[in-house]
Amino acid sequence: MTKTWLKATLTVQTTTELDEQRKQTFTGIAQDATDEQLAAFGKIVEVLTGDQFMAANLVNAYRYDPQPVA
Repeated sequence: MTKTWLKATLTVQTTTELDEQRKQTFTGIAQDATDEQLAAFGKIVEVLTGDQFMAANLVNAYRYDPQPVA
């Protein structure tokens, strides 16, 4: 099988001053995004929304193709 990376989706979870949970989803995330970059992005969302950054969930999508018979 050959594994081909397709895309990554990032969901940032925040909490409002009234303790409401919110989620924002972002696409177009780089394949090699580091933990530090994702945490920094969460802090940017925090500044823009005024909500408290709680967590970031990254989902990578891959395609698996059978290898051709030699």
